[in-house]
Amino acid sequence: MENTIPKLFFSVALKYSHRTALSYKKEGAYLNLSYKKLAEKIEQLRNVLQGFGVLNGDKIAILSENRPEWAISDLAIMASGGIVVPLHSTFSSKVICNVLKHCQAKILFVSNIELLNKVLFNKESISYLEKIILFEKNSIDGQNIFLNKITTWETIFLNKTENNFDRQLLKSDDPCSIIYTSGTTGEPKGAILSHKNFLSNVEAVYKVVPITEKDVFLSFLPLSHVLERMAGHYMPLLHGAKIVYSEGIKHLSENMKEVKPTVMISVPRIFEKFHDVIWDKINSSSSVKQTIFKWALKQKMGSFKYKVVDILVFKKIRQAMGGRFRFIVSGGASLNKQVAKFFNKLGILILEGYGLTETSPVVAVNHINNHKFGTVGQIVSGTDVIISKEKEILVKGPNVFLGYYNNNKETQKCFNENNWFCTGDLGFLDEHGFLTVIGRKKEMLVTSGGKNVWPEQIENFLNNDKFISQSMVVGNKRRFISALIVPDWQELEIFFKGKNLPFQNHFNLVKTPEVIALFNERLETKINPELNDYEKIKKISLLPNEFSQIQEELTPTLKLRRHIIEKHHQNAIESMYIN
Repeated sequence: MENTIPKLFFSVALKYSHRTALSYKKEGAYLNLSYKKLAEKIEQLRNVLQGFGVLNGDKIAILSENRPEWAISDLAIMASGGIVVPLHSTFSSKVICNVLKHCQAKILFVSNIELLNKVLFNKESISYLEKIILFEKNSIDGQNIFLNKITTWETIFLNKTENNFDRQLLKSDDPCSIIYTSGTTGEPKGAILSHKNFLSNVEAVYKVVPITEKDVFLSFLPLSHVLERMAGHYMPLLHGAKIVYSEGIKHLSENMKEVKPTVMISVPRIFEKFHDVIWDKINSSSSVKQTIFKWALKQKMGSFKYKVVDILVFKKIRQAMGGRFRFIVSGGASLNKQVAKFFNKLGILILEGYGLTETSPVVAVNHINNHKFGTVGQIVSGTDVIISKEKEILVKGPNVFLGYYNNNKETQKCFNENNWFCTGDLGFLDEHGFLTVIGRKKEMLVTSGGKNVWPEQIENFLNNDKFISQSMVVGNKRRFISALIVPDWQELEIFFKGKNLPFQNHFNLVKTPEVIALFNERLETKINPELNDYEKIKKISLLPNEFSQIQEELTPTLKLRRHIIEKHHQNAIESMYIN
């Protein structure tokens, strides 16, 4: 028998049957689901799906936030021979409908009425749907013309079904999921991943970032994203660890304290926010506490002085984040080197990695005992990487996807003549095999003077400033580099109070001379001195509102969708180049 994700899971569930597999919060209390109960629910749902007529290769979509039903549905779909199509809950109704139509999904699992309404927005998109299974027991309009297709999660578990599944039908090379990339530069494409793709990556990552059945994962990145799916879902479930579902990013700090996780998968934006919160608390404390904290950061790790300040100062910060982190994995975008070093001083190790949906996803990751901040680590075993003459990162290995669903043209475009997968990312390998990613090939800015500028690196400098929440660098085919900047309104409010100035609404504030002067001063003294002459930011435009997923300006891992942002703020950009 070949290894498949369901086969391995059921063997793990047998071994750790009485350990907690999943935990979630309901009405203020955490409820647990053991490996045994989880396996039983997966078996039951698998049989239900077969009863619905699911055949090998049928596409079944999941549109939901992270919750136990997501995990159960994912593994049951695979066990039935179906192909899982996860949908980002932040996708617009139009994109969701286009994906459902493109993959011709047969069944849809959806968590609530709000998300269901996104689907019902376009009748054509659900013409292929035979069943819609709703997780929550919301009332459904009795006049709804799709009522005959809709059933609830509770209803499908009422009747017992016979076990008639032959696991030998599944092969490791069979497709198990089609993941539609969030698309920073265009429309989503459906990457086809096999059981072998995922399992090879789980095994490769486990060798350098080992976990045990005693680990507790806090899951908050969307399971519809490949990083959380592989590292925060399959990794723990295939090694007997426990997953606790967060209540969402707004409750992340609270959940950390409650759950006390040992491992978490995250994106740089989260660490930047935590970094800012910590410094806000320090800066609002007494001058004595500020002096002690800054002195503590200067102590050499491992020294006697460091051990003392670790107990007196850093331990309190770790406890506010649960106090048990062995490590945190960061991916999805570039992590600021200084932020990584800061958390390491606090005793929280952030292991930055690199990968893509098409590589299942991890290509490189820093090891627990061998890491270099500012890089994305060393190449994982079984995967080969070379750097082309154009500095593009090329990949081969068992984790490389099967191609884009119903899109041969795009599939052919992303492989070169020697069958290397062309990532579209530029980078280099140092003498010790650590990979550094410079930026996306398509996102490189070329000034009218012919200078190449990597926007993400400059944005890292900008976002590290305490007064800046978000930024996007522009300047392609322009005379100079400029930036759209979203202020950190909390920091600005503190600044205004210190100056005894009235704090107005955001739309008015971005136009006030005091705010404009503040940001220009930060730019000239803090940002531009760190940049080459051709990278220096000549002009800025302050924006009152953050870039958001709702406006389709951010991907699910909070990366900038630059073409959308440029479209939304075209007037602000043009105003910086009038003179």
